[in-house]
Amino acid sequence: MKKYASQSQIILTVCTLALSTMTTGCSDDSTDVSKSEPKQTLPIENVKATEALGFNLTPVHELSLDEATEYQQSTRLLHDSVSHICTQYSDASVEAAQDAWLSTMQSWMALQGRDKGSEEALALSWQVQFWPDKKNTTGRKLKELLQSEKTFSSQDIADQSVVVQGLGAAEWFLFQEQKQLSQANYCQLADAITGHMVQTATDLVAEWKHNPWQTLPPPLALGEYLGALNNQLDYTLKKLTRPMGKPGKPKPYQAEAWRSQTSMVSLKASVEALHQLYLANGNGLNALLIKEGHESTANRINQRFELLLADWPQEKSMGALLKTKAGYRELINVFNGLEYIQLALHDDVAAELGIVMGFNATDGD
Repeated sequence: MKKYASQSQIILTVCTLALSTMTTGCSDDSTDVSKSEPKQTLPIENVKATEALGFNLTPVHELSLDEATEYQQSTRLLHDSVSHICTQYSDASVEAAQDAWLSTMQSWMALQGRDKGSEEALALSWQVQFWPDKKNTTGRKLKELLQSEKTFSSQDIADQSVVVQGLGAAEWFLFQEQKQLSQANYCQLADAITGHMVQTATDLVAEWKHNPWQTLPPPLALGEYLGALNNQLDYTLKKLTRPMGKPGKPKPYQAEAWRSQTSMVSLKASVEALHQLYLANGNGLNALLIKEGHESTANRINQRFELLLADWPQEKSMGALLKTKAGYRELINVFNGLEYIQLALHDDVAAELGIVMGFNATDGD
């Protein structure tokens, strides 16, 4: 098995040894993993014109449509559960809605950060999730709406800022202000927001029914596929590194889903989605590498996904892990696993399949 040891991994190892104090950590800014992304290695953009190798993106399109459909179904269940709170508030009805939100959040991870495909579908992602929300912008905007004493419809929500349109807004109601849902104005606004989420998800499915890659030549299609993998991996790394910060100086409010304390649950769902995109139901990059005679590379990447998920931290909250030396080490292990996959894509897959390196859609975020 080929082993990768990047500069950031070496730095993180040194920082791990320094965690015995958890006070100053490593003093240089290069040790701040939140500043280590996007990676110096350039992401995958396209395939050399001289290469005859191509790829049929139909399996990836079908996977994306299935994922969008699953997200739509989960938003409907979430909306129904919030509506039930409004008619019959109880601890049980709130817990059911919280569970529905968690399912909706996990289903969204399949498409989050991919940044490839239908432009119309990608534009809708802004309405699905606002992140990071380190300054509680969502909470402040929602309180402004509540103070207006207006009765909102789903269409009214569509005319508001994206900050109050999606998963973060629903999370605020269900995990931070859940007791206030017994009040009519709180529950009515939450109901309107989840109703808008259903409409956004319906529009998302409609856009994914059309294969955006249908007219692409096979070599360009391969570049789009690898670009989607790379974009989603970069986004997943950002969800990890931003809250990690420096040893002893974490940034927990930059974590995803910090209100529900389920950051590690959504992060794991993102890694699972990446793994499924890599496999594409047996018709993805893993199969292509094997077909082209690069079985060793395919197996190493697949096994690293499997090991990373099998050894995933048991703690659901990233904030809780950031409070202890042992927890921070667990996050470093996750980082190293993801970076191994990233380097394998850049250093091996790109060379073996003839990929031209370009700039990533998330650079400069």
